[in-house]
Amino acid sequence: MPLGQNCTSSCRTKDHESFGACMRAKNMKVGWCRSADGHDYTQNKRADRGLDAYQSARAQGIQPASTRRADVERAVKISELAGSAWDAGTSQV
Repeated sequence: MPLGQNCTSSCRTKDHESFGACMRAKNMKVGWCRSADGHDYTQNKRADRGLDAYQSARAQGIQPASTRRADVERAVKISELAGSAWDAGTSQV
């Protein structure tokens, strides 16, 4: 079989001996391989938003009890009501 005949349509060189060689040359990676177990991009985005909220709270001087979204929102609300940054470690404003 001539070189390139088994390459993918987006292959730039069309000089691979097999489809597998073409895919290996692209350095393909498997992503979200456990999506059936709920480990997928949506869950990852949700976790990232929670960490973004935590980072924002820390930048304001607030110390939530954990990185969980509910704890972060609670700490921010307490800080807003008290008028100063809340620290869950000391439970003080």
